[in-house]
Amino acid sequence: MFWGLSPALDLQEEYLNHGDKSAYELNFLVIGGCDARHLIKTIAQAYRHERRYMNLFVVDGCPEIVARQLLLMSLALEKTTRCGLMEKTRRFLEVYGNMLLRPPTSRYIIAKARQLVGMVTNPDFMNCLLPCVSIEQMKYRERDYIENLLNFWTTGNTNQFNACELWEHRLRNSLGLRYDSRAGVYDWDYHMRLKEIAGQICFQEYKHFREHGIAFTWLETEVCRPNVTLSAGVYKCGDRYLHRGYLGDIVASPYIAYGLDCEDKDMLKSSHGVNYKRATDISERNLMRMLYEVENKEKFDVSMMNLDNQKNLGMVVLSELDAKISQGGPEAPLLLREDRDTYINVDYAKVHFLSLSALDHYPHKPQFQGLFHGVFLGHNMLPRVKPSVWSMARDDAVVIMESRKYMVELKREDVKAYGEQVQQAATAAQCDKLGSFDPRRMSSPNFALSDLAAVLISVLKVSFSND
Repeated sequence: MFWGLSPALDLQEEYLNHGDKSAYELNFLVIGGCDARHLIKTIAQAYRHERRYMNLFVVDGCPEIVARQLLLMSLALEKTTRCGLMEKTRRFLEVYGNMLLRPPTSRYIIAKARQLVGMVTNPDFMNCLLPCVSIEQMKYRERDYIENLLNFWTTGNTNQFNACELWEHRLRNSLGLRYDSRAGVYDWDYHMRLKEIAGQICFQEYKHFREHGIAFTWLETEVCRPNVTLSAGVYKCGDRYLHRGYLGDIVASPYIAYGLDCEDKDMLKSSHGVNYKRATDISERNLMRMLYEVENKEKFDVSMMNLDNQKNLGMVVLSELDAKISQGGPEAPLLLREDRDTYINVDYAKVHFLSLSALDHYPHKPQFQGLFHGVFLGHNMLPRVKPSVWSMARDDAVVIMESRKYMVELKREDVKAYGEQVQQAATAAQCDKLGSFDPRRMSSPNFALSDLAAVLISVLKVSFSND
């Protein structure tokens, strides 16, 4: 629910590989992207292509996901004048995939939530601070819900959101009688399914995520505060805020978006089937590259960053650490700057968040007919997409449909069956297949980036045609 099940894509590159390279403006529709990974990578790598303006329209299933994407976008677009690039990267990964946070990150979330409340309730304030993001096309009741959710984030209350208890509750409900032998369940899921399709993920970090809900860890850090951004079902009850718990993924892990491949091939080395680097290290490198390119609009040079590459933690078995919430007092207040110099100036792209009902209403609006050059469709949104949605795509649009290859809890037959649904949906939309598609294909992560359709993200790329 809170992170996607396919690696991040540069949507502009995907279209230019098959579409009109002379287009001066591009429009993309992201349906069920979940975590802003495609938005961030598309904006970060825009400098690699000829300058053109981009409109990125986003539709997701619930306001909690939209609020998280607002937070991640604002975090990614902050300048590094207040904190270094490394700190910014690790803060992003903590918020993205950890049930528990470091105290400084928890204080940052509280301060950022207060700032986002001002943005959500005052469009002029958002246009001043973050003009490249807009929620004006969302319904007022959805904005009110997001406001309530952000106000809940500002509490950072351990009693209202005890992350450790909620994670254990999900585990017990999921495993049932197998809970007492859960270590064997983790071992089976990893070695019989995940290692075949995402071998860059190390067993130690995967097991730690399955047990505690903490995906990204570093030797010099300790997490002890709840990540309230992962709460779901928050609603206002008088002066209090109530929630229904954690409803996100507890099996697939958040490593898939950034941790399976890297432009720096030395990060992918292995010896006798054991990786030198963890998926955490690869995620950190990939995200650091994106955040650097967003701000500096130039190539990320690893040799100039003075990074420590000597730690090969993928080959180290670390001692087991219990994840616990500290019982300290309230978080110390943190103040964030609120001026135009806080955020990076992105004058070549704008992100528009839409209501879920837009999939029903926008296809009938003339201004959206044949508008989109590219469409990304998440696996969880395929049943919500009606045939009328495809009228919003251009004749040469590239449609990317996400498969369920990385859903570890599914059997291979279920993955194949969903792949057939994807191909049926593409046929119903009168699409032409651009590449081979095997929803069950297993491969090592050390592959060419050109084999995206069949290996890297196991998605179906098709060219839209109205013939």
